[in-house]
Parts: sequence; structure tokens; C-alpha cells
Amino acid sequence: MSEGKNRQSLLLPILMPIGVLAVIGLVLAGFSRVLLAISHNAATVVALVAAVGIVVVAAWVASRKRVTGSTLFSMVAAMTGIAMLAGGLAVVAAPLEEEGEGEGPGGEVVVAIAAPEGAATTGFSTDALSVPSDAPFTLAFDNADPAVPHNVVIYDGPDAEAPQLFRGEIITGPATVDYAVEPLAEGEFFFNCEVHPTTMTGTVTASPEGGGDGGGGGEGITVVAADIAFDTDTIELPADTPTKITLDNQDAGTPHNIAIYTDDTLDESLFVGEIVTGPVSVVYDIPPLPEGEYYFHCDVHPNMSGTVVVSAGGGGDGGGGANEGGEETPDEGGGGAAEGTATASVAAEGTAFDPTTLTWPAASEVTLTFDNRDPVDVVGPHNVSIYDGDTALFQGELIDGPSTVDYTIPPMEAGTYEFRCDVHPTMIGTVEVT
Repeated sequence: MSEGKNRQSLLLPILMPIGVLAVIGLVLAGFSRVLLAISHNAATVVALVAAVGIVVVAAWVASRKRVTGSTLFSMVAAMTGIAMLAGGLAVVAAPLEEEGEGEGPGGEVVVAIAAPEGAATTGFSTDALSVPSDAPFTLAFDNADPAVPHNVVIYDGPDAEAPQLFRGEIITGPATVDYAVEPLAEGEFFFNCEVHPTTMTGTVTASPEGGGDGGGGGEGITVVAADIAFDTDTIELPADTPTKITLDNQDAGTPHNIAIYTDDTLDESLFVGEIVTGPVSVVYDIPPLPEGEYYFHCDVHPNMSGTVVVSAGGGGDGGGGANEGGEETPDEGGGGAAEGTATASVAAEGTAFDPTTLTWPAASEVTLTFDNRDPVDVVGPHNVSIYDGDTALFQGELIDGPSTVDYTIPPMEAGTYEFRCDVHPTMIGTVEVT
């Protein structure tokens, strides 16, 4: 009997702490699920209350002259009770958040928008948002503009003269906020930043099918970037038709973009999208592309890649030259629209373009030679981008000067367009396409 009692007396000091730690681990695991399911502020308060209660109980047990098994059991029971009570109060005081990507509190759709650095002059990351009509949604706003205040205001009409439907809190960057927006009726609504009301503007389109793809006309698709990978390796676009691609960058703190090249050698770019840091969505305006297969990737993470399949749509003529151009054959004659036949050049010097007017034929691919003569350590990088109003038709890669690059401009319709440097918006000029 004495041997059995000795064995029991030896095992008890070992088994009791192990059992206590196991019970505490189970309680903490369950308690952590409650903390993860509520808001950050509520979770902090609840965790502090539980921690204080546990410390008080542990101090009371430690102050006793003799700690017995019943005392330890009482301590574990008290800690469990404190955790359960704190968790219950948390659930009552703060509603649980639904899990799942793309959903906010209550399960509504999350639509992302950002104010990138320099947004006061260049605008939001996108000027077109798509949301579900007649349903609440969360507007995830990322102000990435250091020391500059921004917000989002939605108006019941086409401009800021209309009544306000929603006014978001002004936050100074870098900072993020989730705006809870009440349901919008089906239709289009103007939005802006009230601090920069003329440069930071856009349109919210509310429709039954809405939900983060970005508004605007024309066909469009959404490509999701998550865990340093695109959700598709094939993008299908109609031939000879401007279209839209929405990049939904879900990688927090990670920059991505979509760039389209003729092939994986990257010798010739057809479109280079703005690089945006997640979580945010951006709508790219893709210029008309001839029928064929092309290569796309993220310029920051080239392993994120795939194929762009451009197929004839709407009854194209199907000939080699018919892929370029509009409804009629241009006046230049049979060989005038062949690829590579048109050239132009422009230089950047003293933060100004020379010349400020460029001319080339319609329906022809153009090689634009850009000579950046400004030292990068003085004024920073430059590029040449072409816009039709607020719509980007072409965005050239930024280059550090002094250096030269050849841009390949896709075929454009006849008209007058603006070209500018995306870094220095005061550097502007005119493109005459005839």
C-alpha cells in the first residue's frame, strides 16, 4: 500500500499541472474564436477584462498557505467562468462578424476603393464602383496618401449639387476605414472626396447584379489577385473593341497590376495597368486589340501570368488588315494601316513635352519614341499616357531619365486626344489622329 501511495504522490504533482494546462488551452481556444468573431475594439476590451479576472483569481490562489487539488480545480473553474462570461457579454454587446472573403459585417458585399499617394491631383484608384441595389454594403476605403485627409461622399444625383446619401468620416493617411453604407436604389450616383471635390470624383452604379466589378459601360471582366496569384490564367476579350478589366487586389499591403504584352518576351507592351496596393479594386480601360492571343502578367510578380484571347466579335471582316480600324477602310490605301508603318516622337525636358502636338493616322499601330531628358534625381520619372477625357487609352511605362523608350500605341479611332505624364499632370499635349 505504501508503494502505491508513494507512486500516487509522485504522479499527482505532474498530472495536475498538465491537466490544468489542457483545460486552460481548451478554454483559450474557444475564447479566441469569440475574440476573432467580434470587432477589434470589442475584442481588446473583452480580452483585458478576462485577463484581469484571471490574474486576480491566480493571485488569490497563490496567496493561500497550502494549494490543494480542490483549490486548483476551483481556480480552473473560475477562469473558465470568467472567459465564458466575458465571451457572452462580447456576443451581446458586439454582433458577430460573418466569415468569408468579400463580405463585411452581416454578410454584405465589400467594395474597395483607395486614395493612392498624390490622389489630390490624380484622383481615387478608380472612378467607377459597382454595388448591389437595395442592399447594404461595406465601402472599404484605404487612404494611402501620407498626411493628407480624404473621405468618400455619395450624392443622390449626377454631381455634388444633389443631396448627400452618405458621408464617410474624413481620415488622414495612411489609414483605412470600413464605411457601412445604407442600401442604394437602382441607378447611378456621383461620389467624391469632400476635401478635394473636383479632382477626386466618380460614379457608383447600383444594380441587382452589382458588387465590386466597377461601373462603366461596355463589357468587362474581373480578375482577382489573392495569395500572389491570379484567379484565372485566361482572359477573353472582344476584338477591336474597347473594354474594361477590373483588378480586385485582395493581397493586403501587396502591389499588383495587369499588363498585356504581345508575348512572354515582353518586347512589346499593349497595355500597362496602374500598380495598386491591396486590398483595393481598380478598373482598367483596355484599348481595342486585334484578334489573336497575347500574354498578360503582373509587372511586380511576373509569375502571375496567363493568356489574353482576343476573338472576333460583332461580325468582323476577318482579313489581316480588318483587325485594325473601325467601320470603314481608311483613306490611306491598302498598306497604310499595316502594323509599324506609323511613327512619332516626343521628348520630356524641364518637366515639359516637346512637341506638345502629335499627329498620326487612324487605325494604325504607332511606334512612339519617348526621350526622357530630365535627370531622375531632379524631377523623378516620366511617361507618356493618352487619354480620351478621363479614360486612359494607353499608359506608357515610367522611365528614369535620361533614357529613351519606344512605346507601341494600339490603333486609335480618328479624333483629338490628350497625352500627359502620369507623374506630372501639368505636362500635357494633344494627339491628333486623322
